[in-house]
Amino acid sequence: MKNQQILAVAALVVASMATVQAQSVFTAWNFSAVQAAPITSLPATTGSGTATLIGFGYNSGTPSGDVTLTAGTAHSSFSEYLLRVRNASGGWSLGAPQYSQGLELDASTVGEQNIGFSFDWYTTTQGIRDLSVQYNLNTGNSSGWTAIGGTTLAGTYVATPNDYYGAASSSPTITLDLSSITGANNDPNFGIRLVSAFDSTGNTASYASATLVSGSTVPYNGTSGNWRFGNLDLTGSPVPEPSSLALVGIGIASLLAYRRNRQA
Repeated sequence: MKNQQILAVAALVVASMATVQAQSVFTAWNFSAVQAAPITSLPATTGSGTATLIGFGYNSGTPSGDVTLTAGTAHSSFSEYLLRVRNASGGWSLGAPQYSQGLELDASTVGEQNIGFSFDWYTTTQGIRDLSVQYNLNTGNSSGWTAIGGTTLAGTYVATPNDYYGAASSSPTITLDLSSITGANNDPNFGIRLVSAFDSTGNTASYASATLVSGSTVPYNGTSGNWRFGNLDLTGSPVPEPSSLALVGIGIASLLAYRRNRQA
């Protein structure tokens, strides 16, 4: 083989080492029993990380979560233990800026690449309709939150009221591929946020209710409703060990040396 061919093959080998590793869950928040309020934060049930209710303290409110068993409406036989997030007095604060109220998940991705994220989302009838999924490569930077592509606007999902998102499915799960976000790989300060957004269909600077009235969007009332989350999973594949890459380099050097000797 010519030198260029050898290098091309080597590049393919290195690329395959980075992609063929099987995806697996490295950090997760999955619940198996009722937990009473008030919950403001929870450690990961798999791996190491923290889930924190954020923004519900706006205007002297008090964040209050709990874990409750929640059955679907379209599929009543389907149920999960979900983390319920809300203000202790009920609902969200109307005066809070969008993207400021919801749930934040902080977890290191050190040793992981090709990051993915999935979760189940249930909204009560009077909950806020629009949810934005955002990521941050440095959770210490409050300005670093960026929307992940969603279904209506960038990073925004529209609720199915009184049911799980994607209620037509018997196992409704939102799955996001973050592998194109290279900065998420091997990141000790990675974060995901699931936060309330303003009306995405009317494009108005106010929160919308999950339930339509006579087929039309109505403003959120600010006093009731909640979101519930389950099966919050971060997935990835192992970053190749430096020793493995070194072996590839030795192999390339050996092939090149062999070719030179054959030509001498």
